[in-house]
Parts: sequence; structure tokens; C-alpha cells
Amino acid sequence: MSSSEITWRDGAEDRMKSIFLSTDDRSSASDFLASHITDWPSRYHLDRRRTNILRPINFDKSMRVLDVGAGTGVMSRYAAERGAEVVALEGDSMRAELASLRCEGLNVDVRCGSVNDFDDSEGFDLILVIGVLEYATNHPAGSAGFLKKLSQLLNPDGSIVIAIENQMGLAYWMGANEDHLNEPWVGLEGYVSTSSVKTFSKPVLSSLLTDAGFKHQNWLYPFPDYKLPLTILSDRAYMENDRVDLIDQLVGSPVDRSRSGVLPFFDTRALHRQVVDSDMGQDMSNSFLVICRLNESKSILDEDVIAWRFSGDRKKDFLGVRQVTVEDGTRKINRKPAYENISSESSWLIQKNDESSAEKYVSGPNLEQLALRSLREGNLKDFESLLSMFDDWLTLNTCTPPADSEIHPFLTDLSSEVLGEGFIDCGFDNLVFEDGVLKLIDDEWSASGGVNADLAIARSLWKLSYLIVKSGSKVPWTSNMSIEDLTIKFLEMFPKDLRNDLLTDFYKAEASLRSVVMSGQITDHLEDLYETNRRSVNSAFSIHSTQASFRSKFSWLKRFPGGRLLARWTRPR
Repeated sequence: MSSSEITWRDGAEDRMKSIFLSTDDRSSASDFLASHITDWPSRYHLDRRRTNILRPINFDKSMRVLDVGAGTGVMSRYAAERGAEVVALEGDSMRAELASLRCEGLNVDVRCGSVNDFDDSEGFDLILVIGVLEYATNHPAGSAGFLKKLSQLLNPDGSIVIAIENQMGLAYWMGANEDHLNEPWVGLEGYVSTSSVKTFSKPVLSSLLTDAGFKHQNWLYPFPDYKLPLTILSDRAYMENDRVDLIDQLVGSPVDRSRSGVLPFFDTRALHRQVVDSDMGQDMSNSFLVICRLNESKSILDEDVIAWRFSGDRKKDFLGVRQVTVEDGTRKINRKPAYENISSESSWLIQKNDESSAEKYVSGPNLEQLALRSLREGNLKDFESLLSMFDDWLTLNTCTPPADSEIHPFLTDLSSEVLGEGFIDCGFDNLVFEDGVLKLIDDEWSASGGVNADLAIARSLWKLSYLIVKSGSKVPWTSNMSIEDLTIKFLEMFPKDLRNDLLTDFYKAEASLRSVVMSGQITDHLEDLYETNRRSVNSAFSIHSTQASFRSKFSWLKRFPGGRLLARWTRPR
């Protein structure tokens, strides 16, 4: 390697090469690649959520795409799978080799070099700058010169897509470590101690783009950030009359505590609600996704979309995309599979993820938001009232299962109360009051024969407990309460007597469900649930903690038979 060669390495490159060489399935949604995620570097290279950042973009087969700083080829692969002709430009020779491996067999031309020396006579319809602009301080003319160079490579009607952290992002104000320098407050202080990296506020970045000729800008806001986005909002979301409840529903916890190092005393959702209510939401988004054009050419976005939402960490067959749109003044939501020609059902669990007609988006706070508000206020009477309403709604929806119903993990007792097939995911986040009556607004999942009501209750209350700890939401009890402590508390407050062994049976059922949706062994998922249950708002959530960093060094052991027994002792107690 010459002394002038650019290197951007995280130590996982040799491992990635071995993984790529061991499979023919190097696709964006490869289950094989995802199965090799053991730590943050491998997640960054292999996680299927990485390419969610490009899902708002309408690719077509006529596009010629330049992927600047292509890394190991994540975005290049996705663009090529969408039919585009791609040139992947990567400055590190080892990563360029990995991009070539990953994109083998597709219309991707991988070139090793820097933008400074790159030239192309044909021009590009789309240029991707995903997690790269912050390093443009290395360009001879800085960030402005870097953007000007890209404008010269773009066809007149082309677009540039930029994804970058926000220097003034909400997570950073909560004490999160700056993504590149791994220290808090560095960006907020203006990067006074370094010149190696720089992110920007929205006004500064907008001015940079305008000065480079990109006067036509569409701004989108990925959450929790652009690296592993689960929600992407448009400016239209921030213009809705009910924007506070709407955005809170779509985003949930606005930061990823498990990775960012956010301080534990923040109620992240409550804080985000206040930021949105104060019309500061766009300026304090954790990340930006900006689509820029040199002229008023046709946008490559669907501009009637308020938000995009994506599945979490699932197998390819169960990955989905949802769009919230406004059509003729009516807000609607539609869902579709993330990838075509897949089968998304097991022997007992079926996903209704078809491209059916868009449904009306029922406005108003959901049961989860109402529960969080009552708990924040310490109003247990209101919270117990919500539990009673939930219980009454479940009672109205009990049914008699077919005599030939087959037993499955969430239907273990046909003689006990049974709910219909679509009630397996009747969590508080999926229930909204419409005309004073609770309505299930998300029936993505269906369980053959139905589900036992008590298991559905346990699942709903466990999910509520999990999100309280995940977001740091305030409750009337000590913040040292674990997820399991909160779940037990909620079960005790429930108006109906529930059996003592309910939680144990729920954990087994949930582990079985996860093995279907995420793959993996039931015993491993059960172990993960028990580990998750120990977390509290005050516990060491961040991988930046000494204990968690030490623990992550041994996470690779879990991939081997019996490896979880070897890695288990590194868990937090």
C-alpha cells in the first residue's frame, strides 16, 4: 500500500472477506450475511437496515449511479439490485476489493481512488454520498470544493443524495458520543480539537449545498439515525396539525441508547415531543438525508409521502416497508414487502404484508402514548383505567377457536380465553381510540387458530415495559426497575387475575416467535430475552461502557455450538 493511499478501516475487513467468500448470497437482504453479525463493525457492514436510507429514492434501470466512498459495497449493491448501472468509488484498496466481491455478477464497476483524481466523461444521474461528506475536510478545497467537484460529475437533471449526522442533533445534546470521534460534546463545541472530521447543522449544510449549485433541496430526517434507520420523515410530517403525536408514533424512541451512549436520565421520547412541539424538530434531527438537484428537474422522491417506516432486524421474508401518505387531504398508510417474490409465513405465523390498497391512518394518540403520559405524571388511576379499557376490549374480542385448531406457542390451551388470529400483536402501540372505541390499527401478523388472551396480555405489557426502559420514559417508581420488574408490576395492576407462571410461558412463546421471524435457535432467543429483561433505565445500555465493550469482544463466541455458555459470563449483572 502506497503512503498516499486513503485508508478507512475498522479492523473487520479480513473477517468480511472470509464471510463474502463463503457464500453466493451477498444480496442486500442476505440472511446468511446477517447471521454473521456479532458486533458493531459487522453490523455496519452486514445489517439489512443499512439500505433503508435509500428506500425513499425511486431508482430506475436508466440510471447511472456513482457511489462515492463505497466502502464494502452496501449501497452499490442495493442500487444495482434496483437495476441501476453503478460506479463504486472507494479510496481504500482493501475495501474496494470487498465491494467487488459483494457486487460480483451485477452491473457495478469498482474503482479505487479519490474524488480529487476521479474523472468521467459520461456523467451520472445519481450520486450517493452516504456517510462521506463529514470526511471531506481531506479534499484540497474542503467540503465546498468536494461538493463542487461532485456537481461537475452530475448530469444536468441528476440528483445527489447525502446522508450525514447532524452536528446539532438531539442525541448529541443528550450526551451521546460523537459518531466518528467517540466522545461527547465534540461537535457541539465546534470540533475545536480536531480537523479530521466535521458534521454540520441544517443551516450550514444547506448553505454549503446552495453555494455548490444545489439550490433545489429536499430534506428528510432518518431515525434513530441514517446508519440503521427505522423511520424516515419528510418535512410534511412536521407541518401536520397533530405533528407531536404523529411523529412520536412514527419514531418512538428517537435515539439508540444501545449504541450512542445517551445519558440515562433523559426521557428521550418526552424530550423529543417538546422539541417537535417547539418547531425545532428538523433542526435537531439526529441525521439528515438530503436529495439535491442543480435545476428544477423531476424529483426522484414520492413527494406525497409523509414518512417511511421499516421492519426491524428480521429475516428477508419478513422485511416490510410502510408509507404514510396524504391523498386528497386524507392521511393513509400502505404496506408492502421490502423484497418481491418471497414467502412470509410459517406453519402457524403468517405475515399480511401484501401490496393491498392504502388504509386510512387513524389519527390521535395511541394507547401506548396515553399510558406513557399517565405514568410520567404519576397518575396511576388513569393508567389503571387504561388497563381496564384494554381488558374490556379483549373480552369483547374473545372467540371460540375451531375444534381442529392446532396448538402453537401462543395458543397452548384451547379451553382458556382465546382471541382471534389477528390479535397476536395487539400491543398498546397498535391500539387507538376511534369514536371512543379502541381499534386495532395494525394487523400485520396472524396466528393460526388465534392466541390465548393471557399470553397476548403478557406480550403487550412486556412490550410497554421494554419501550419504557429503551426510551428512558419516567415512571412513578425507581429508575432501577428492570424490564421484568416493570412487567410484573403491570401484571399485578391488571384488573384480571393472571396465573403465576404466565411470564415464563410468554418468554417461551416469544422466543419461538422470534426464531420464526429472525431465524436462530429458540434457546438462544430465550437467553437473549432473559438478558434483555435485566436492563433498567440506569443500567449500562451503551456499548461504549467499559463492561459492554469488554463483553462485545467475546460476542463472536455465540456463533459456535455451545458458544453462548462461554460468552454468558460477560453479561452485565
